[in-house]
Amino acid sequence: MPGTTMPTRDQRALRDVVPLAVTTVAWAGSLALVRFGSWDDQPVVGWIAIGLNVAIGIVWIVVHARYLRGVDELQRKIMLDAIGIALGASLVGGFALAAASQSGLIGSEVNLGYLSAVPAVVYLVAIAVGTLRYR
Repeated sequence: MPGTTMPTRDQRALRDVVPLAVTTVAWAGSLALVRFGSWDDQPVVGWIAIGLNVAIGIVWIVVHARYLRGVDELQRKIMLDAIGIALGASLVGGFALAAASQSGLIGSEVNLGYLSAVPAVVYLVAIAVGTLRYR
């Protein structure tokens, strides 16, 4: 078509990553609302906030899957490898921590906040390593 130009690779990448960024921020914001809100006198409102957080989380998962389908094959391979490593590390680490806690080897209560940060950190490190490896 005369007068129409194809978007550049950078424009497509930006177009594809914006919905992922928006849903990530929305999910993190709704999680903060649930976590730091005071729901003692209004438990119904608290449950509505939790439901909203779960709904936004589901949308984030769908948007992330769509984003993965849109990236090039090498980037998809790097990201899927990183997701697999992060899942494995969180499962192995989580079950080891639960076993240590149940058997009395850990004296204090296990903080889920720390445990949920493990897959995020492992994912980011695996992305960096994968990117360097395939450079």
